[in-house]
Amino acid sequence: MANAETANATTQCKALTADGERCSRPAQDDGFCFQHDESDPTVSEADDAAEEQDADQEPAQDQDQEQAQDQQKESQEENQAQEQEQGHEQEQPHQTDTSQPTSEMASDETTDPDAVDTDELDIDTESDVDTDQIEGILAIRRTVVSTAGELIGHEFDGVSEISPTDEGWCAVVEVVERSAVPDTQDVLGRYEIDLNTDGVVQGYRRLDRYRRGDTTVFE
Repeated sequence: MANAETANATTQCKALTADGERCSRPAQDDGFCFQHDESDPTVSEADDAAEEQDADQEPAQDQDQEQAQDQQKESQEENQAQEQEQGHEQEQPHQTDTSQPTSEMASDETTDPDAVDTDELDIDTESDVDTDQIEGILAIRRTVVSTAGELIGHEFDGVSEISPTDEGWCAVVEVVERSAVPDTQDVLGRYEIDLNTDGVVQGYRRLDRYRRGDTTVFE
């Protein structure tokens, strides 16, 4: 039976097909079938190529192994250097803090509060604002707010200014002379009202008119 297998192997074409498998056709005297010849790759050539590939891979594997060993060695050397450096820092004596005597001297030179002349540091806590004048302005404002609409004949909108004069007070107010939608189109009149020192209205005059949304007049 072994002789039969050997005979089959020798009588089978030794050429390789395009798929890389041995041709299954019977071989002629030259070892090839009628379709293949010596120009085609054979079984023995495929084995040689596989051996060459294995031989090429072995140096690459050896090189990778050497690189891994070198990296491991470098890592160990770095760790040893760091450990030695840390040990050297721990062995160094602590430096003396030379700033401590300076801070102690500064604390010794602190000024004695009893030696300070506090008479020169007295601060006047009394307010410089004349409270009577504030009350007078507030009283004038209340008078203007309550009487401006009825006095001028239009809806009161606001007070923009109150200032003292030689005869008493002068207040500037705004009233709505004509309402509109939206309210930015309201026509406002700006009036000046004169009051005496007792807050009694002496007269008024219109300064100008403008629309509520028109702020360019005062810019």
